[in-house]
Amino acid sequence: MARGCLKLYILLSFPFVSLCQPDSGIVFNYNNTYKFDVEYTVNVSKNVEYIMEFAGDSFDTPARVTVASNFANSTFPLFVTARQQKGVSSWQLPMVVEVPGSFQQFTNISRTLCPHNNMFAEDEETCDVSNQNTPLVHLTSSSPDPIEVTIVVETVKDFYIKLNTTTNITVTPSQPKYYFFPFKQEKEMDLKKQSEKRQSMCSGEEKSVFLENIFESQDSYSWFRQPKSVIVMIESDDDVCAVISIQNFSCPVFDNERNILYDGYYLTMTRRGGITLNQDMFPVGFYIVFIVKTSDEDCTGQNANKTLPTMARYLGWEQSYVATTARTKNFTLRIIATISYQDYLIAAGAALGFFLCFYVAFIITVVYQRRKARQDAEANLNEAECISSPSTPHDAANVSVRRRHTTPINAEAESTSQRCLVGEGDLYRSTRLECSSSSDTESDYSTLDDINREKDLRIMGRLCVANLARCRPRVLQARSKMYLWNVLTVAVFYTLPVIQLVVTYQRLLNQSGNADLCYFNSLCAHPLLALSDFNHVYSNLGYVVLGALFLAAVWRRHDWYQARLRREKELGIPQHFGLLYAMGIALVSEGMLSAAYHVCPNSMNFQFDTSFMYVTSVLCMVKIYQSRHPDINARAHATFGVLALIIFVGLVGVLNANVYFWVAFTILHLTTCLIMTFQIYYLGRFRLDSGVIYRATRELVSRPLAAITPTYVGRCVLLVIANLANWAIAAYGVAQHSRDFASHLLLVLMSNLFLYTLFYIVIKLLHRESIRWYSWVFIVLTYATWFSSSYFYLDQITNWALTPAQSRQSNRPCSLLQLYDAHDIWHFMSSIAMFFSFNMYLTIDDNLMDTPRSEIMVF
Repeated sequence: MARGCLKLYILLSFPFVSLCQPDSGIVFNYNNTYKFDVEYTVNVSKNVEYIMEFAGDSFDTPARVTVASNFANSTFPLFVTARQQKGVSSWQLPMVVEVPGSFQQFTNISRTLCPHNNMFAEDEETCDVSNQNTPLVHLTSSSPDPIEVTIVVETVKDFYIKLNTTTNITVTPSQPKYYFFPFKQEKEMDLKKQSEKRQSMCSGEEKSVFLENIFESQDSYSWFRQPKSVIVMIESDDDVCAVISIQNFSCPVFDNERNILYDGYYLTMTRRGGITLNQDMFPVGFYIVFIVKTSDEDCTGQNANKTLPTMARYLGWEQSYVATTARTKNFTLRIIATISYQDYLIAAGAALGFFLCFYVAFIITVVYQRRKARQDAEANLNEAECISSPSTPHDAANVSVRRRHTTPINAEAESTSQRCLVGEGDLYRSTRLECSSSSDTESDYSTLDDINREKDLRIMGRLCVANLARCRPRVLQARSKMYLWNVLTVAVFYTLPVIQLVVTYQRLLNQSGNADLCYFNSLCAHPLLALSDFNHVYSNLGYVVLGALFLAAVWRRHDWYQARLRREKELGIPQHFGLLYAMGIALVSEGMLSAAYHVCPNSMNFQFDTSFMYVTSVLCMVKIYQSRHPDINARAHATFGVLALIIFVGLVGVLNANVYFWVAFTILHLTTCLIMTFQIYYLGRFRLDSGVIYRATRELVSRPLAAITPTYVGRCVLLVIANLANWAIAAYGVAQHSRDFASHLLLVLMSNLFLYTLFYIVIKLLHRESIRWYSWVFIVLTYATWFSSSYFYLDQITNWALTPAQSRQSNRPCSLLQLYDAHDIWHFMSSIAMFFSFNMYLTIDDNLMDTPRSEIMVF
């Protein structure tokens, strides 16, 4: 028995004996009397190591270890290991990081140890942690000379973030910090009370009774009226690049640049950042990790020369180390609750109700027009009965009255050449002959082949719509329908891949946690179901709803026009209803594609948001031109071929908008403007071919004064103004040569559409053509809403042409109904502006419905 006890004593004492042997050359200094919040200085070398156990009272917040040494170097670094009951962390001094052109060296490092016994944990397994927060810190080095090391272990103040409170935080690249936000807290969170409940649960004295969830109350309908998420709002007063990570309630917490990507969500920021989080993502709560990056490259996007250090090593140059304590960044953290389902419903219902008011106005207008039409029909019937009730069957006076009421239309049609054309008899006769003998073949699509001859460039008389409306209505209808089928085909085959792509983006965002993938307005991005930014998707509702309403208005007018066409064929301007239907489909498609873009907005899918704006602007220009040139309008396939070229140019500009591209685009832009100017000035009879320079030179030599004197002064002045505006836009684009080329291209198209519309209205008034009062209403509302909405468009809250961190500097909270921001208001107002614009184009020539085409001028 005594012999066995002796063996046990030798075995137990062997480690202590070996530690104290002078032959080992290493002295281990172990002490368990170190206190929190006290700074200690020790000397560490390859022969002296320290094992320091920090003890004290029971702490409910985690420990933070700070180690500093000015004597440790990259050759003989100091190794620090912090060990707890359920985890271990290690790092080394100095911390050397490679930056473009040099290396940065940090001589002090701080780390927060993970709180395994978080007081908000509901899992009883977390109770298996000692009440004494006693971290064990091990200091060791291979340096032959003693290294003076300063170490302090302290408790983290304000570790648990309260709702609607402001927390100030200071962070450096070598001293990251993190805090915890629990979803279960009262308005005034009592941490002492929560700690007592935690201890009671772990001791088994009573069951856990945790604080009430901030999203719960005793009301049975609380789930509907309580907030469902929170917004983490972070601000700073400098441009130092930082990374913010949101991690789940678990250990370890990743708090350096290398491993921060492994868990949760993360984003870069400089002066402002934010993210919206709901309790479904983090049921108990989440950690907010603050890390200052060693360089600003990820935030500024400026690529520094990274080849210099490698080349320097090849040349034998020594690596340069820059010891620095700079890059200190101050943060202000504030977490607020967002809106409830009730607020979602109120804001979404308000937007839907607002757009449904347009339907109510449309229905009232239809009812009023039908009642008025019925009254007019009854009045005409009564007048006809009074006129056509002769006293005798062969009353000569009554016969003459009937003749006067039945012959004017045919008389106008037969006397077109005498009253409309002066000096253009050959042109009119050739056109009339072509259309009178044409069939439904392709020849019907080109009825004015002879008017492009050189002699027609000088117009000596008045050209009327009757001269350019000689094709049969069935031919125009077939040509017009091609616009509808083309835009439907493009919309279907363009929208489906876009939806697939943005769904993939949304899934990638959820899986990777990289919040820099999508350019959200983080301070007003309310998630709902699978959408991270519901409000910006939903606010495109106006495009779809008003587009469908415009289609209904066109369908109603189309039905009325078909009935009228069977009675009167030579009155008013021929309508291309297929083109109008295509405009409505384009408006609906714009809403769908804009909504798809806002699922995950970034530079790679921005063209989805603008593509159908290009389509809409071009279709509106074609509609204006069609009003006075019904037979020589652009073919659908040619129009969409031009649109394909425009979208291709926009794509190239988004991918590679360098200076050379901007110069090439500017030349193309101004050349197109010049060609269109001649087309409009010469009423569509300008022919661009190899002989245009010869003809212009001959006219200038033979008749110099007549060649430079404008025949149509008003038209010339308006076209000069339009060209000056395009030159100004082109100069602005070249001067800025921004990466956001898609917006510049949209500016070019929309500006020319506005100018062309204004040109049409002014020339119409110069020809003494009146405009109906409701058309004036649409004109005023169109320009008022467009200019008002442009303010919200220019008031950018995100900008994909910048880096994500730079874009977040413009983020702002919601400004309308707690759900919508300035860009949502742009969606609302621009959809209304486009709806008013379409109705303006639909009704602007209603005053000419009863006017013979021989009296309607071409311009």
